[in-house]
Amino acid sequence: MLSVAGSAVNANPKDNAYHYMKNGIDDQLYNEWWYFNGEDDGTHFMLTFLLSDPDNLTSLRRIMVQAVLLQEGERSWTGSHYSGGFGADRSLAMFDMDKSGFSADERGIINVWGEVKDEATGQPFRWDLTYESAADPLYAIPTQAKVDQFGWMKWLVYMPSARVTGSITIGNRTLALNGTGYHDHIWGRFPLSDSQFTWAEANDPAEHFSLSYREISGGEKEAYIGVHKDDEQIDFSGRQVNVNYTEYSEYGLDNATAIYPARYNVQADNGKWRLELEVAVQESIATLLDYPWPTADRVDLQQLALLQGTLRSKSGEEYVFQVRGFSGYSS
Repeated sequence: MLSVAGSAVNANPKDNAYHYMKNGIDDQLYNEWWYFNGEDDGTHFMLTFLLSDPDNLTSLRRIMVQAVLLQEGERSWTGSHYSGGFGADRSLAMFDMDKSGFSADERGIINVWGEVKDEATGQPFRWDLTYESAADPLYAIPTQAKVDQFGWMKWLVYMPSARVTGSITIGNRTLALNGTGYHDHIWGRFPLSDSQFTWAEANDPAEHFSLSYREISGGEKEAYIGVHKDDEQIDFSGRQVNVNYTEYSEYGLDNATAIYPARYNVQADNGKWRLELEVAVQESIATLLDYPWPTADRVDLQQLALLQGTLRSKSGEEYVFQVRGFSGYSS
């Protein structure tokens, strides 16, 4: 059973920092990751910095950066790098591992840099980016949400919408970027291999609109949604949200196939606002969090998606949206 009390609340820079504190009870279940994405004129990218079991109590600690680049009309670039150590700060967003990391300054602007090798060619895949928020942060899961019977998690959407500038270099080609992006942060104590997530997000800075959706499965399913429209922050959770999966597709990885939700409808009502949302996955790239046998690997699908729907207030306001964004599914 997954349950949470409360609604979305404002966050401060310290909330986006490193959160691990030893308790001597279930430290081996601790997971924390920071996710960044962005797009600019047909170029889309996703970056994940993951820390699992920080004290290596299971001998299966994972300190990893993972990167995906998608360009219209070209093949995808994907790469991961595993590290033996890291540096982090509990007072502001800062994480450093080998040649990759991120750091926030006193203005809240986050510099994100890194390097991996492309899985297909072995060529270097580097990035040097700056994220400047275009919308206030929100706690989409503000209190500890219980994940099944084993643990809990929090979800902070620190940049529901952001301006992203900088560059990405693939091989000997450098792409200059000046686009839009998104950044969130999850942490908690739960079995990473047993928890499933379905999520989607999109933002349109010109319309002062952003939407973040996540459904967590670790027993019974429950979904959370955070919306920004103009100066209003709107949230839906628990029984306010109903999800209907209408279409599934197959993906292949390591000579095996599995299915993922390719299209789904979400209806949500919090008494003041009503949301009708359709998510349609347009492209899906399978990435792997690798563990030695017999521990099961974790598969994360990094996706491009079209989010469209209507947001209506009880007072009669209506906003119709159709925005290309990002989505994902893990198993």
